[in-house]
Amino acid sequence: MRCTTTLFVFQSLVTGIIAARRSSCSDIRVVDLSHVHGPKPLTAPFFPPYSFNIVNRSYSPMLGGNWFEINYIGTSEHSGTHIDAPSHFYRYRKRMHEIPLDKLYGPGVIIDIRRQVSRNVNYRVKVSDIKRWEATHGRIPKGAVVLFNSGWSSRHPNPNRVFNTQNTSDITSYQFPSYEFSAITFLAKFRSVNIVGSDTPSIGDSPTSRVDLSNFTFLFQRNIPVVLNVANLDRLPLSGSTIFVPAINIYDGSGAPARIFATVPASKLKRRY
Repeated sequence: MRCTTTLFVFQSLVTGIIAARRSSCSDIRVVDLSHVHGPKPLTAPFFPPYSFNIVNRSYSPMLGGNWFEINYIGTSEHSGTHIDAPSHFYRYRKRMHEIPLDKLYGPGVIIDIRRQVSRNVNYRVKVSDIKRWEATHGRIPKGAVVLFNSGWSSRHPNPNRVFNTQNTSDITSYQFPSYEFSAITFLAKFRSVNIVGSDTPSIGDSPTSRVDLSNFTFLFQRNIPVVLNVANLDRLPLSGSTIFVPAINIYDGSGAPARIFATVPASKLKRRY
């Protein structure tokens, strides 16, 4: 009798765990935060162009007559939706294969600046924007992935619209939203964030006559990676998501294309209309 009771309790426990997992999975939605990599992924004009070469697309006698596809690709690390490793702009900092996996995900913190950008395309995220987010959602969680949503994703894949210039070869003509340096220092020094990024092609200052990489270098000195050209941020709640940055683990890489995605409770997912 005791064995029967114990078995019944065990079976009930297992059934409950399985049911809870199924329920929990069914309550979660996955949102793709990446632009398709190709046929012309967005990249700086001075980087090597993307190439995609078909090696084989045919039925292969060597493989028992089965269909066989294989391609060869060439791409800049820093093209399309991608991650910048700290070594990108800071010597002796972590390269791609050195970034711990637990630093490539975290609670999503979305700073919505679309209204400000509608009035000023060169708007900079300020410390006050971050504190306004915290006033509503609480202190930025440890290990967060902080991204701003400027609405810039809708400009893809047109490079002239993304870089906001008629001459993409002139990097001093680029204009798009970014962060104030004070906001970057606040996130790096006073909040334990894992990643900082945006839906724009850079978090550097939009240059007028010079290139200012201080936003990057301040983060990279502290081994905080950056993600760029993030898509579909309008589908995420401002808080409550978890963002993952699965990038190719390139040995000695200074960055990599990434299929960034987020998991979101179904009740918080924003629908497209």
